[in-house]
Amino acid sequence: SPHVGGGSLAEALPPGLPTVLMNTRVARGTRAAYLVDDFGGARAMTCHLASCGYRRIAHIRGPRDNFEAEERLRGYRAELGVRRARVIDGDFSEESGYRAGQALASGRTRPDAVFAANDAMAIGCLFALTEAGVRVPEDIALAGFDDVPVARFVHPPLSTVRVDVAAMGRRALERLAAAIDDPRTDTGTVEILPVELVVRASCGANSLRRVRRRRRRA
Repeated sequence: SPHVGGGSLAEALPPGLPTVLMNTRVARGTRAAYLVDDFGGARAMTCHLASCGYRRIAHIRGPRDNFEAEERLRGYRAELGVRRARVIDGDFSEESGYRAGQALASGRTRPDAVFAANDAMAIGCLFALTEAGVRVPEDIALAGFDDVPVARFVHPPLSTVRVDVAAMGRRALERLAAAIDDPRTDTGTVEILPVELVVRASCGANSLRRVRRRRRRA
């Protein structure tokens, strides 16, 4: 769970038990793990919005102390810079995205683009902006993260960062099975899996770009 630190998980597990962690904080050399490149994906989406000419890019963050939310916020800030960052609190729910959209639509200085830390908040924000008469993307561009199935069916279709959860689960299960067969294969390697930038009508023309995979060993 991204809500639980890798240290807490590792401490609760018996020594020597074959384990593969997924998308949570992991101390180097403690447990094998697969992580989504949340940082790289958020940075790539922020870079894409900036390359489209948007300068006032707001970010609707996920819940505090959530690993995924913190990594996505870090990627946004790394690309945009702390001084230019405008962060609105959210909790990954549609309702928090809706509230953020209301606040942005009624504010004195509107952003020209909004990057939400997940698709649920982006969709809630889209509803609030549309309700307020704000056009997407003509007045405010919008993007999310995860590429949930409904993202391509909202109007306009949502630009987002695609996470292949099924592939991560499959690889983690294969690695766990190998560790059960031979515990010596559980080396504590942490692999960061790539994500894909999916640009749809909510912020520009269609394109698809893979964020480079990174792998590190303890």
